[in-house]
Order: sequence, then C-alpha cells, then structure tokens
Amino acid sequence: MQPLTTTRAQVSNWSDAEIAALKVTIARAAEACAARHPADVDGDALIDLARLCALGQTWNTVVESTTRYIQSDAPSKPLLADAYAAQIDANLHLKNEPAALTGARAMLASVPYDALAAEAIDEALAYMQFAHTADALSLAALRQPLILAGLKASASPRSSAPATSEASSASSPQPIHALYSDGLMLAALAQLAGKLPAATETVASLDAALPSPLPTDDSLMIATARRRYALLGHPLPALRPLSYLRSHEPLPQLPARNAITALLVFPDWCAQCVRMGEAFPETVFTVAGHEAYLYGALAETVPPAKAPRTDGFEPADSSLLLNGTPTIVLPPAVLDRLAVDAVPFLLLTDAGGTVRVAQSIDPSAIQPGNTVDTAIACVGAHWPLHSAMNRRAAASATKPVVPGPAR
Repeated sequence: MQPLTTTRAQVSNWSDAEIAALKVTIARAAEACAARHPADVDGDALIDLARLCALGQTWNTVVESTTRYIQSDAPSKPLLADAYAAQIDANLHLKNEPAALTGARAMLASVPYDALAAEAIDEALAYMQFAHTADALSLAALRQPLILAGLKASASPRSSAPATSEASSASSPQPIHALYSDGLMLAALAQLAGKLPAATETVASLDAALPSPLPTDDSLMIATARRRYALLGHPLPALRPLSYLRSHEPLPQLPARNAITALLVFPDWCAQCVRMGEAFPETVFTVAGHEAYLYGALAETVPPAKAPRTDGFEPADSSLLLNGTPTIVLPPAVLDRLAVDAVPFLLLTDAGGTVRVAQSIDPSAIQPGNTVDTAIACVGAHWPLHSAMNRRAAASATKPVVPGPAR
C-alpha cells in the first residue's frame, strides 16, 4: 500500500476538484471556529472545538482550547492525550518551538506513551532536530525510559501500557518495531551532535530491552531500521549510478570534495518526488556559510519510457520529466540497500563524506529555509570542514569549490 498511501498523502497529487473542495472546507471550518469561543465551552467539547479550528488552521484558538482543557480542574479528562497532541501540533504550526517543547515534556509526564503520544513527540522531534538540536536531544532523552519500558513489557504477551488515571480516546500501544525505531532517534540525534559514546550506549540499551524471540514482522522491520541507522557515521556508500540526467555533464563526484552533499533518494513511482526536480539547485550553493551540493537520486523500478505521455503521470516518464536536472539514475536495489522505507529519503554527508543524516523527509523540505537547509546548517556547524578534512585518510590537495549562491 505504500505507493498509494504516499501518493494520496500529498495534496499536490489531488485533482483540481479535490483541492478546490479542500479550500472550501478550510474556509468553512475557519468561519465556524470564529463563531465560537473556548471560554464558552467546557469539558470534552473543548477538544471538539480544537479539532474544528485545526481544520480551519486557526492555530491560536486550538492552543487556547487545549490549554483550557489541560488546565481545567475536571475530575476526569479522558481526552488529555488528544489535547496535548493538538496543542503541540498547533504550536509547531505557529513556530512556537519553546511552547511545543514544554507541551511535549508535559505530555510525556501526564499520559501513557502510546501511538498517539508517539506521533506527537515524533512531530516535535522532526521540527526540532536540526534547528533546535539540543532541545530535540533533551526531549528524546526524556522519552527514552518510556520506550525501554515498553520494549521490556512487550516480552510478556499479557503486558499492557503503564496504568494512569487518563486514557486517550484513540489509545493504542506501539508495536515493538515502532518502539525500537523511536528509540533509535535518540541515538541518531546523539550522532548528529557528535556525542558518539552516548549514541553507542543508546543502541546497546535498546538491543538489551528487546524481547526474544521477536515476532517475524517486528524482526524484519527492526533489521531495516538497523541498516538505516548503520549508515550514520560511515562514508557514503558507493552508489554506482546508471546515468546522469544532465547528459551534457559527466557524473558528479559523490560525495563532493570539501562540501556537504545532499542526496534525495526516491523511486520513479513517486510523482511528488519527481516534481521536486523543478526545485533542485543548478550548482553548488551555500547555507549559513557552508558549501553544499544537492542531487536527486532516481531509483528506476520500471523501464524508462522513450517519449513522455500526455494523459497523466506514469513512473516510466520520470527520467524524461527530470531530464536536465542534477539527478543521478540508480538501480532499484538501492532502495533496499539504503533501507528506504518512506520517500523522499535524505542522505546528507558532512564535508568529509561521512553520512550524518539518513531519514525520510517531506517533498517541500528542499524549499529554501526548510528542512534540507536547516540540516545542512546543522551538519556544517557540528561537523565543520576542517575537522572533516582531518578525518580523511588521504590529505592530498584538492581543487577548491567555487562559491555558489546563498540560500
């Protein structure tokens, strides 16, 4: 289901009629939200109001509604987890990172760590990881004991989440592989920040907490998560491109010399990923003073077409649609080799060619000032060029990179 789910999740893939209906829906929800005030609502209806206002993208009212619910002195708050999740999401939309961090910490202390809590914390970590790495590290560390407890409890088939006085309306425990993947986030953040002993200790504690034997599905997915994490802190794997879609140029050097390299890996069936090609930078660019190259990495899962269709998107058209962009073409096996389980997938190396980021991102992440830029700035700050060069086995002189435009 991944190709269909991934495609439907992007509004850019919807029909014109669906997008028009969505705009009407948002406008109607915003109007309905404006007709109500949190002060006039009590109890669980505050969460209903928060959901309505979130649909209308009226984020300040979402924060006010959920805060009233959280701070109320009601004897029972069955939707407390929903309130925290909506509050965190709204504060992130408002770019109020300190408030989102405070809410995430309170959520971990107040409700069970289930699928809803995991989704809310993951959203906060995704927002913070590059722009507010220290905060992301502290939040992930706060969550880690809950993950380890969940893994240990999963060893017993009759175990359940720790009991608390409140429960989410959609409370459901996380599967073992999801807990493990969440736990690896702390190790990845530690690696990003250069805290390598802490990263090693985190992985060891996760492995020690795993039940034995593992169910087959969990075992397969954990193996994928481990392969993906194993990319971090090691040289970029040799990719052996089939071709380069800027045919008038030779294959680029991967990774680039003395510059950060960003690779966006995606399969040919990902329509929104193919559309990203329009935003690929033409040449080297700078972010916060750090030189960087960005390349598309198209995994061809079907034979490429010789001429593009005119009646809609087909995976076979991808290389034609990306022709002339800085995109390398790779065999489909690269998706499994890099443990790509969601697309587009970002591989980011420091200036010495060591992988520092390996994770899925949103297609909008390559827009100036968005996730890829903040990741480049973060990697450049934690792993600067001079230290990357010192790590190289060969210290031979190289041709300097020509400075490119700033982003």
